[in-house]
Amino acid sequence: MSVTKRPIFQLVIVSLLMIVCTLAARAQDGDRSADIKVLGDCETCVFDGQDFSDCALTGINFASAQLSGIVFDRAVMNIAIFNDAILRAASFNGADLSGASFMGEQLNNVSFDGADLSGAVFEGAILDRTDLLSAQLCNTQIPSDILDSSDCK
Repeated sequence: MSVTKRPIFQLVIVSLLMIVCTLAARAQDGDRSADIKVLGDCETCVFDGQDFSDCALTGINFASAQLSGIVFDRAVMNIAIFNDAILRAASFNGADLSGASFMGEQLNNVSFDGADLSGAVFEGAILDRTDLLSAQLCNTQIPSDILDSSDCK
């Protein structure tokens, strides 16, 4: 992708994400499963300071992305892909990250308080000032290639 197309592409992705978040937030009651969309590819995207709290981002691909100061609190991000990404000062508090893949990722100062990491994979991930123990761990492969099932019911 050329250098001139990359910023436009990223602007389109951010716009789509914000539209989906707005629509999901406006849904009143009932079954919210219709709000969940598979958004697709944001591989190698670079984002700084975005807030995607409460968004439905199931299956999004953030592989090799650079994400700084991003807030994904309470977002539905099951089966999301973060392989080889770099996350700095990010928050996933209360997010659903079940089945997400963080293989080879660098996580610096990332919060997972109350997040659901059931079935998530952190193989080869580098955790700096990042604690997974405050999240729900059930069949979660932590960086030391150990399967943590401490929170399975």
